[in-house]
Amino acid sequence: MFIFSYVLIFTILNIIAVTRTPEKHTEWLEKNGWEIDTYFPLKQAFASPIYSESLDTYRLADVHTKGFKKGNVDQYTYRLKGDCGNHYLEAVLLTHYEEIIGSYIRLSESNPGVIKMMNQPVFMKQICQRQ
Repeated sequence: MFIFSYVLIFTILNIIAVTRTPEKHTEWLEKNGWEIDTYFPLKQAFASPIYSESLDTYRLADVHTKGFKKGNVDQYTYRLKGDCGNHYLEAVLLTHYEEIIGSYIRLSESNPGVIKMMNQPVFMKQICQRQ
């Protein structure tokens, strides 16, 4: 009975999370060949980096937030499916009034861990095989 209750609760929570995930986000990730592993997006205000080293890291990842007022850019974080050794992968989508203005991939346990959003097979071949 306990296992059934657990499965039922997990299924209900997953359905709720899927319905709360903006369709634009799912389409954006699928366009790049990615599949969401966990549909519990973490939404928070994007804190634009202030140090030049951090800014350079984000620029290399094609993340540009110049011109947006502080607090007007939100980031949604999704866990992605994909085997990258001991790392897990997250997609971070940056939005301004619900429009996607940028995205990048965050690689766990890696510094800085911010990598340009790219097609999933290319990422796995170029990045994950080097890890």
